[in-house]
Amino acid sequence: MRYENIKTVVLSCLILISLILTWTLWTYTPTYKQMDNQSYVDDVKIGKTKTLEDHIQPSLILAHFASTHKGLFNKDMDTWTNEMKKWSISDVVRISNTSFDDPEDFYDFVHGNQTMEIIYPTEMPLSTFQSMYEVKGTMPSGTFDRIILKPGQADNVSQSVRIYFVNYETEQIYEANIKGFNEVAWEKHYRDLQSKGQDYIAFKREDQSVLFLPEQPTPLQQKSYKQEMISSDKFRNALFDNMKIVEESELSGQTVYNDSKRMLELSKTKPLMAYTNYEDADQNVVIDKEGAIKRSFDFVNAHAGWTDPYYLTEWNSDTQAQNVTFQLHEDYYPVFNDDDLSKVTLQSSGQNISDYKRPTFQLGKLSDEYGKKIKLPSGEDVIKEIKARENFDDSKLKNIVVGYELQTEKDFTNVLTLKPYWFYKYDGIWYKIVDKAEQGGDKDGLE
Repeated sequence: MRYENIKTVVLSCLILISLILTWTLWTYTPTYKQMDNQSYVDDVKIGKTKTLEDHIQPSLILAHFASTHKGLFNKDMDTWTNEMKKWSISDVVRISNTSFDDPEDFYDFVHGNQTMEIIYPTEMPLSTFQSMYEVKGTMPSGTFDRIILKPGQADNVSQSVRIYFVNYETEQIYEANIKGFNEVAWEKHYRDLQSKGQDYIAFKREDQSVLFLPEQPTPLQQKSYKQEMISSDKFRNALFDNMKIVEESELSGQTVYNDSKRMLELSKTKPLMAYTNYEDADQNVVIDKEGAIKRSFDFVNAHAGWTDPYYLTEWNSDTQAQNVTFQLHEDYYPVFNDDDLSKVTLQSSGQNISDYKRPTFQLGKLSDEYGKKIKLPSGEDVIKEIKARENFDDSKLKNIVVGYELQTEKDFTNVLTLKPYWFYKYDGIWYKIVDKAEQGGDKDGLE
């Protein structure tokens, strides 16, 4: 009897232990899973997070008079972006472009006397403007590349300034009400530009469209910066959410990371990276063209990927995939480089970013050693130079700007020099105008 009692007690204990172990196995969650599921974005910061309006800036702001044109100096650009933050836009409606009897009437509307013109380097959706500034109501579907401000009716103080969103190529015009910028404010800025602005000349092409260039020679300082490399680990950890399944390999001068859904290529010969996301490749997804710019910005912002001043310069909405380019700027002047060392480019074919390319460095400390001033030719001389091009066709000339070329120093691999030049976009390619003293002429194209 005593032996049977002992057996019962031992059996009961074993059953109890078995139940405890079973419950523990069922409810146990490994700690490494919790770590893997945490957001990788929160842990990786390449640069800074910004707002969309920090990276979409006007390329030129003009005041038009009866016979002259005055432009805002680049150093004063912040004045206008801060002014625009005070605006409240409402009642945006499209005005039919058939109201112009003659093609020249459209350009008179945009560039005529008593007009202020805010020009952007590329067209963009109206909805993008709504993402940056206060717009009440629904924005119509459409695109613009400049804003026109005109004085309105004097008997209606609240509506005394009219604002227009204009697509220069398609001649589409959208009119809206504006608050926070009345006739007094308009008059002040208009007259300030008249007295203090930079003189511009108008280069009118055969189709009557106009390019504006500084009338006087432009002196700009050549600058050199230390090149600060960004750790490849930061890009790798930012763009993959589970490093345990990422494979690393070496291929054709590149370090390649791959997890079967994404691939990151880091060049060993140039400070560049290329990221590809294959997840949307075989899916029939709805293409959101108008959201491409903000989607691209948000993708970079998610890993605090903004290092230097990169501004929107291109949005290609004509293809199946949406291509967005943010270009490095120095003092609001665009920076060019034929190895794409001055661009952050993104592509989306659906709702996700499928391609992402960018430099893997940032500008470090400014050096005074290379700070000589270079006097660039006048706008008139530049036009003569471009028109002298063999078989010149002014319909292929899309833009002319002052900018910098990013050059790498041969003797100092960690030094980057920004040298000022005139640049012009002809038949889809950017060219620089080289001083005659420089070897190589002006034939080098910058994609």
